[in-house]
Amino acid sequence: MHPLAIIHKRNLFIYYSLFICTMFFITINLFGIVHYTHSYTLVIILVVALIGLLLYKKVHARFVQILLILTWNILIITLTLGSGQLLFLFGFLYLLLIANVYQSHIINTILAIVTAIEIAFVVVFKQSNINLTHPIQSFIFFTLFLCIVGFLQTLYAKKLWLYEEKRNIDKRLEFSSTEAYLKLFFDHAEDAMAVFDLNNKIIEVNAAFEKMYGWTREECIGQSLKLVAPENTDAANERFLKLLQGERFRLLETKDMRKDGSIFDAQISLSPIYNSYGDMLAVSVISRDISYLKENEKLSLQSEKLKLAGEIAAGVAHEIRNPMTVVSGFIQMMNEDSQSPYLAYTNIIQSEIERIDLIISEFLVLSKPLAEQKSPLNLLEILQDIVLFFEFQLEQHQIQLVQQFSSDRLFIYGNNNQIKQVFINIVKNAIEAIEKNGTITLICHHDEHFAYIEISDTGEGIPQHLIGYIFEPFYTTKIHGTGLGMMISNKIICEHGGAINIQSEEHVGTTITIKIPLEHQKESA
Repeated sequence: MHPLAIIHKRNLFIYYSLFICTMFFITINLFGIVHYTHSYTLVIILVVALIGLLLYKKVHARFVQILLILTWNILIITLTLGSGQLLFLFGFLYLLLIANVYQSHIINTILAIVTAIEIAFVVVFKQSNINLTHPIQSFIFFTLFLCIVGFLQTLYAKKLWLYEEKRNIDKRLEFSSTEAYLKLFFDHAEDAMAVFDLNNKIIEVNAAFEKMYGWTREECIGQSLKLVAPENTDAANERFLKLLQGERFRLLETKDMRKDGSIFDAQISLSPIYNSYGDMLAVSVISRDISYLKENEKLSLQSEKLKLAGEIAAGVAHEIRNPMTVVSGFIQMMNEDSQSPYLAYTNIIQSEIERIDLIISEFLVLSKPLAEQKSPLNLLEILQDIVLFFEFQLEQHQIQLVQQFSSDRLFIYGNNNQIKQVFINIVKNAIEAIEKNGTITLICHHDEHFAYIEISDTGEGIPQHLIGYIFEPFYTTKIHGTGLGMMISNKIICEHGGAINIQSEEHVGTTITIKIPLEHQKESA
C-alpha cells in the first residue's frame, strides 16, 4: 500500500478520537461544567467538520495529519485555560498515546517535547487562573471518562487492525497465487523470455531461453551476454536506450546469436517493466525462433517461381520447337553441300539451333516432374564418362584436370541421364569460369552413408553476396546463360535425396560439393 494511503487511514483513527473529545466538550459545556461562548463552541465544531471534509476529499494526508495534531493541542489548551481545570491536561497524554498509531519516532518525539512545554506553560505561568476545587471528584470523573473512551477506541482499533490483517492475508494469498501462476507461465512458455536490469544485465530467464540460445540459467544471471548478430549490435544498443526512455517494440524481426555463434532469425518483443509507483525496474524480452517461417517463405517463393517457369516452358516448347524443327531440317540439307559458299554460316546457324533446343529442354524439365526411372549406378563410371566428354574442351582451353577417386566402384541409386546432366552443367560452368591455363579438380570420396563429389576450379569465383542466388531460376552471371542449369541440377540432386553446397572466393575459385546417398542407404530409407 502507498505510504500516503496508510497515513490517511491512521488520520481517520485520530479524527474519530478528536470527534469524540469534541462531543465531550460540547456535552460538558451544555451541562454547565465549563462555560464557553456559543461562538467558541461553533468555531470548534466548524474546525472539526472542516477536517472531516478534508479527510473525505482525501486532501494530502500529511497536511491533514499536521492539522489534526494542531487542532487537538489548541482544543486541550483552550479547555484548560478556559475552565481552570488541570485535569484537562490528561488530553495531552491521551494524544501522546493515540499518536503511536502513526508509528513515527519523529512525530512522537516532537509531540512529547511540545506537550511538555505546553503543560509547563499552563501549570507554571497560569497557576493563578487554575481552579483546584473538588480535585478528587474531577479526577475520578475524567479518569473514568478516559477509561471509557480508551476502551471504546481499543475496541475500534482492534476491529480495524483485524480487518486490515484479514485484508493483508487475503492480498498475500492472492499475490502468492498470482505469483505462482505467473511463475508457471514463465517457466513453461514456448517462447524464450528474459528479464534485464537497467544496466542490460540478465536478471532471470526461462527454460525456452536456455534451449533457444544455448546458455544455461547459471551462466546468464548477472551477465551481459552477446545475444544479437555482430552486425546488429549497434541497432540493439539503440533499442535498449529507447526502452529506457519508455518505448516498446512489438514483433520486431531481427537476427540473434546463440552461444555457439550460430545466427538465426528471431521475432522479438521488448517492453519496460514498472512498479506500482511508475518507476522503471527492468526490461522484458520475449523472443521466438522464426527460422522455419523464413525457410517456408523462401520455399514458397521458389515454388511460385518454378510454377511460373513451368507455365512458360509449356508454351515455349509448343510454340517454338515445331517451327525450329522445320528450320533445323532445311539447315541440315544446306550443310550437305560441302561446296556451298555459305557453309560456315549454316554451320553456325545449326549450332545456335541446337543451343535453342537445349534451352527448350531445360524449360521442359521445369514443366513436368523428373522421370522416376532409377537404377543402381556406378558413380565412378559416370564421372569417367564426364571426363571423356569434356576432354576436347579441356585441351582446347589448356585446362588441367586432376582426379582423385577413393574407390573404383561406388554405387548410387538414381537416373543415369539426370545425374550426368548435373555433372555436365557443373563442369561446363567450371570450364567457362577459367579463361586459360587453369585447373579443375575432381575429387570423389565417401563415408558409410553418402558419396561426396567435389568439383573445384581456379576461375574467377563468385562474389559472396551472389552465392545465395545461384539456385534461383533465370539468375545467371553469364552473357549467354539461361539461369536454369544450376537450379535444375539442384532439383535433380534433391530428388535423389542429396544436396549441393557452394563455396567460392572471388578471383580464387569455386568448389561445389555434391552429397548423394549410396545405394544401400537409399534402399534402407
